[in-house]
Amino acid sequence: MSAEGNLPPAPAKSNRGGAAVAVIIAAFVVAVAGFAGGFYLGARRAVTVEPSPAGDAVAFVLEGRCAAGRCQSLWIGPDTKRAKMVQSLSGPGEQAGEIAWTPDGGRVAFIINGYQLRMFDARAGTGLGAVAIIDPDGFPSSRIARGVTFSTNGAAITYDDCPRNHSGCKPGVLAIKAQ
Repeated sequence: MSAEGNLPPAPAKSNRGGAAVAVIIAAFVVAVAGFAGGFYLGARRAVTVEPSPAGDAVAFVLEGRCAAGRCQSLWIGPDTKRAKMVQSLSGPGEQAGEIAWTPDGGRVAFIINGYQLRMFDARAGTGLGAVAIIDPDGFPSSRIARGVTFSTNGAAITYDDCPRNHSGCKPGVLAIKAQ
C-alpha cells in the first residue's frame, strides 16, 4: 500500500488575511482622500476684518473654496464667534475688498469688486441697499474705489478713485441716503 494514497488531501490555503489587509489599506486611502478634499473645500478664513469705531462690534469677510472657486460671505456681529452672515457673494465674480463703518457704528459698508458699496444695519444685520461708487467700465473695472470713509454724520463717503493697476488716484465724494 502506498503512503500517498492514504493521506487526506491538503486543505486549501485561505487568503482571507491578505484580503483583510487590502480592505484596510483601501479604507485608509479613501478616508485620507475624503479628509483632504473636505479640508480643501471646507477651509475658510477671514480675509478682511474691521472693528467698529467703538470696538464693540466687528465686520469681516470670510472666504472659502466652493464649486465655483473662491467664494466669500459678509459677516457682522459683536465678535467673530457670535457674528451672523448678512450676505453670501456669488462666487469669484463678486469679491469684497474693503469695509467701512459709519462713525456712530450703526451702519457698515462692504466695497464689492472695487466699485460697489453695499450697506447694512450693523445691529440688525439687514441690508440697506447698494450703490455704485464708480461706474464700472467692464469686468473687472479699470478704476476702483480705495480708502472709503464715511463723513461724521454718515450722510456721505469720501474715497480715492484709482486706476486698478497703477498710481494716479483722484479724490471722490458721494452722498449716501440716510436710513
